[in-house]
Amino acid sequence: MAAQTFQVGIKALIRNDRGQILMVHIPEWSGTAAHWDLPGGRIDTNESFLETLNRELLEEIGIPYKGTPRQLMTFLTNITIPDIRLPYIFVVYEVKLPSGHKIKLDPESAEDGYKWFDTIEAANNMVFKFLPEFRNLVRNL
Repeated sequence: MAAQTFQVGIKALIRNDRGQILMVHIPEWSGTAAHWDLPGGRIDTNESFLETLNRELLEEIGIPYKGTPRQLMTFLTNITIPDIRLPYIFVVYEVKLPSGHKIKLDPESAEDGYKWFDTIEAANNMVFKFLPEFRNLVRNL
């Protein structure tokens, strides 16, 4: 029997003081439609989940994170990575940003914008990558 191989993505669910959720906008690329996403990305070789979370938050939104996140959910997504066609597993953490943080998107990054959404809007914007069980969790935050 052949071994199953997966890609693992670490995602950050970040809420502001009003309970809104931060989402980043991903423009159309490689035949994938433009969509909203949670900040995060794939694990690099020899990187832990938390090292990936810290690196991705710095790369995508310009915030160094050194806190202790709460793991919300881990699930096999219904998408595959286009370039390597492997199933994608998400590990989603709830992250509290340090006070006085300022979001600064990296101009070299794939993300071209960000916005804070209420929980229902955020859940509705997650249809592209996130399973219904996770979207229901977000709606009820």
